[in-house]
Amino acid sequence: MIKNPRPMHPGSVLNEVYMKELGLNQSQLAEKCGCSPRKINEIVNGKRSISPEFALVLEHVLGTTAEMWVRIQAEYDLWLARRKAA
Repeated sequence: MIKNPRPMHPGSVLNEVYMKELGLNQSQLAEKCGCSPRKINEIVNGKRSISPEFALVLEHVLGTTAEMWVRIQAEYDLWLARRKAA
């Protein structure tokens, strides 16, 4: 079986690509998303997943697609499951 490299957690993508590009800190993004800063912090630090519902929020706030966030999350979750099964 081909070993897949570790995919990025969607929180890393959110932080490194979108927040930095838009010059947003966690509190500012939380305000735009209508959620707590803690939620953004947990996502950015890889302690929380991006749900389909929150993917829709990011779609609206960042101009991305919800499908992108769900796909990144699914790839990360599958990678974790494979590691646990090995």
